[in-house]
Amino acid sequence: MHVTHLDGSSDPAGIEDLPALLAELDDANDEELEVAAGDPYGWSASAYASGTVVLDHAAQPHEPQHVLYGVSRDEMLTILTEVMSGDVETALARPWTLE
Repeated sequence: MHVTHLDGSSDPAGIEDLPALLAELDDANDEELEVAAGDPYGWSASAYASGTVVLDHAAQPHEPQHVLYGVSRDEMLTILTEVMSGDVETALARPWTLE
């Protein structure tokens, strides 16, 4: 399991680190827009300060991304937790828009 911080750096992390990761969005700007969390199988969820979450798979770069708009921080935490814990099927059950 890994996370990508607002500054673009990446490191191993656990689910307990996700609240602090999402708190980084308070400092988002035009160049640093998102944080992300991923599982060991290639799934990654990116959370944006605007309330958007994008879910995609590294092995499927040409497939549409799953996008949700107007997501609260609590729901972002839930989605990132599902992805990091390997419960992608639950995350995918949401009403995503494919873009």
